[in-house]
Amino acid sequence: MENRLNGETRLNGPQIAVYIDFENVATSAEANLGEFDVTAVMDLLRTRGRLLIKRAYGDWGRFHRYRRAMLENGVDLFQLYSVGIQQKNRADVRLAIDAIETVFTRPNIDVYAVISGDSDFTELIHKLRDHGKYTIGIGLHAATSDLLRRACDEFIFYETLVSEGMADIADELQLPDPRDLLRRALIAAEQKGETPIFAGRLKQMMLGLDSSFNEANYGYQQFRAFLEAHADLVSIQEQGLQLYISLKKPEPAPMRGTAAEATQLSERPAETTLAAPPPPAYKPAFELGQRYRSFLREVNLRVVEPNTRSQALADFLAVLQAQPEPVSLSTVADLLKDRYDAENALTQKIAVLDVTRLLIVGDALAFAGGQPSSLAPIRSAADLTIETLARACDTAYLWRLVEGGVPVYADQLAPVLQGPDANPVAVTALCDRLRARDMIVSAGDTYAVAPQVIEALLARPALRLATAGLTVTPPPIDKPVTPMTAEALFREASDLRQKDFAGSAQRYLQAARVQLESLRGNQPRAGLDDLKWYLASYCSVKAGYAFVTGNYNEAIPYYLGFFSMAQEADSVWPRIQRLVQPMAAYFFAIAGKQVNQAVPPNLGRSPAAQVALRMYNHDSSLVVEAWAALMDQLADANLGLIRQTHRDLSGLIDPVAQGSSEGLARIERTRAYLGDLIARHENAVD
Repeated sequence: MENRLNGETRLNGPQIAVYIDFENVATSAEANLGEFDVTAVMDLLRTRGRLLIKRAYGDWGRFHRYRRAMLENGVDLFQLYSVGIQQKNRADVRLAIDAIETVFTRPNIDVYAVISGDSDFTELIHKLRDHGKYTIGIGLHAATSDLLRRACDEFIFYETLVSEGMADIADELQLPDPRDLLRRALIAAEQKGETPIFAGRLKQMMLGLDSSFNEANYGYQQFRAFLEAHADLVSIQEQGLQLYISLKKPEPAPMRGTAAEATQLSERPAETTLAAPPPPAYKPAFELGQRYRSFLREVNLRVVEPNTRSQALADFLAVLQAQPEPVSLSTVADLLKDRYDAENALTQKIAVLDVTRLLIVGDALAFAGGQPSSLAPIRSAADLTIETLARACDTAYLWRLVEGGVPVYADQLAPVLQGPDANPVAVTALCDRLRARDMIVSAGDTYAVAPQVIEALLARPALRLATAGLTVTPPPIDKPVTPMTAEALFREASDLRQKDFAGSAQRYLQAARVQLESLRGNQPRAGLDDLKWYLASYCSVKAGYAFVTGNYNEAIPYYLGFFSMAQEADSVWPRIQRLVQPMAAYFFAIAGKQVNQAVPPNLGRSPAAQVALRMYNHDSSLVVEAWAALMDQLADANLGLIRQTHRDLSGLIDPVAQGSSEGLARIERTRAYLGDLIARHENAVD
């Protein structure tokens, strides 16, 4: 998929139309993985270009709980009422008609994304390709037709977007051998005289061979990691941060014959040897800028255009300071989005959530309770200034890059943060500020996470057991201590997770130890965020194993260790966000399990708020007391999760109140208890 289409350069990438067969994907997702995560799908598609059309087709009376998420992502809802057994075909026909109509009425649309697994869309995909359109399909493996998958230019399995705890699901998804695809693509490139080939172009060739290829399916977070794991097959040349790949040639056989023959061979004119063409010249400023934007998007901190960011911050501050009482970031965001809707200010509305995330990560705001959270009231708002907030946003970008092991150069980061004419001195000042706070240190010509920050992570009380295990676990003696080794161990651990809990936990701990030593040695690409990811995975598998084996007292500290890292301001949050609710449901249920009382079935798919409701209103007072004790411990580790549960209980009011006044009373009692718990912890900190 190229950015230059029909002779025109797309400054923001290809222009995309998205069509969602909502009943198909939502029903399949709920049956296999819990609620359908539309944000994960839209975030992926935003990395491919500019989303101009976003439409979802379904009976929104049945799927009303998804309306908020759809509207937050700017998806237009097309109502198709459920009537008899024909409702499915009606959605298919309407979607296909709209897509074909768009081909003729909106020729500027380059890419069509169809979110469904229904084989009925195969002919639609063929027709779109006949008209020169690039097609992307997204669907669940269990509900996707092989005909549809092969028809698309690119097909992505929904599981790879939401199953972050599964590092290698290739066997489950029955995907092709990635080494064979890699080899075939490189042979084809050689035959065209294109080697060494740019890594991005190589991936496109692999997609051409099999549209379901995605490195995430095989446990790799980036295509680069996939290539490095197959270093025995390929040669990798790096120019700056760009990779050029060629097929590794076998070592030449030892020269045979006489010494004279050997001399004749060695004296053969040099021009008879064909050298591989050199890769294109490296343009560091452009390529590093793109790398910065890509990485920040991956960690859920999309770079907002400077003018838009400044306007959103000014509006944010005005709304915040106009409130008579302290309010949360979430409340301010809702007020701003309503205002921008009324003003038809789409650009600013899109930026609201991005700016909210920046302010959570930044250091300008004081949150009630001391833990940054979008749901926590903001203290001392009257003292805030635009300059303070703007600096906090830039600092958040910078810190995430350093924490992720990305080399930072002021002259190349400044244009990304402040526009093409930005002065690098401003970024240097931000670096100096973080150095003065003992958050980063100089590492050659770039920066690394300061040792104090690493040790502070390991000293967290909730991570006491994980840190103890980390201390006594040596790195593997037969492998180099590098971030690549740590990632390989992490993939092994995730592969073992469903088969061998003990072996999986040991691998996770080894991955964390190797990553820790890599960080302490300031190795390139060593990120603190990966160390947190490995520790969170270790805590989750230890907690899960203790729960299923009935060792509930042993499970509690590992759950708390996991929750201590599941904070909105933490770099690991985007990776573990989707695991928090299932983990919370199991954690809440411990109150019943400890005294051998009934708990809700299918805990992994039960909303945590519903489990909380059941535990606090249980017939047994022992269960209620045990749950209250768990909540006290959780509030110390992650008050934000208590806030989220309190808020989610409000979402249960309408459907329950319609059928039972007692049900409404149970919800209000539980919310009152959690509200009091939040207030007590806020007062203790403030």
